[in-house]
Amino acid sequence: MIQTSLSAVSYADPEQTEHFISISLDECKRMSRLIQDMLSLSRSDNHTWVLDCTSCEIDTLLLDVYEKYEQTARHKKKQLLIELPEDSLPVCFCDSLKISQALAILIDNALAYVPEGGMIRLSARQEAASVSLFVADNGPGIPDSEKEAIFQRFYRSDTSRNDKQHFGLGLCIAKEIALLHHGTLSVSDTPGGGATFQLTLPVS
Repeated sequence: MIQTSLSAVSYADPEQTEHFISISLDECKRMSRLIQDMLSLSRSDNHTWVLDCTSCEIDTLLLDVYEKYEQTARHKKKQLLIELPEDSLPVCFCDSLKISQALAILIDNALAYVPEGGMIRLSARQEAASVSLFVADNGPGIPDSEKEAIFQRFYRSDTSRNDKQHFGLGLCIAKEIALLHHGTLSVSDTPGGGATFQLTLPVS
């Protein structure tokens, strides 16, 4: 695809040139993302994916992730919301960059599959000895028969939750990040329709 688009630039008129260059850049981004995902999973398989854990304020982490994606959601004509409990969430000893990466994967997936006018909600809740982070959407949802399979490598549903920008590695990486933190990642139905991902991390 990249080679074809770049070759087309040589004989395209000025208006078409920009179009072909744009296609090539998009393909480069896709391939770069695939390579990075494969490297992450390779490090996980080889047990060389090192965590840089520090004391992390979950409230601040969630707000940072929200601010990073809010404009993107608006550009795609979708609504990203954040809900934090009135009481401060407990400090969590974790690798904040990797937890942010896991949340980014979940939000990115939601933005890909939720239709225009749809909503994604980022929230958190304190449990007895853990804190749960949620990314909920009101998109097409995930059938019960696929709720476990979506975390497998290269799994891509044949339903409306299928997108050419995704290679079926993101959710696997997010789950690996959760496991590295001795946490869990699961999915359930959003009340009224959609999918809700829950990332639970220990705090003690």
